[in-house]
Amino acid sequence: MDFDDAYQYVAAELEKATIVSFDQDFDRTEQRRLTPMQVLKIRN
Repeated sequence: MDFDDAYQYVAAELEKATIVSFDQDFDRTEQRRLTPMQVLKIRN
């Protein structure tokens, strides 16, 4: 995970936000991520 991914991860963790990204680096973290397609399916 590079610096900008780590920064976004910590920010999302502090704000209790969900990461929405195509970046598979987040799959190796505790928080994981949603893809944009998953978000669209949740909304419908």
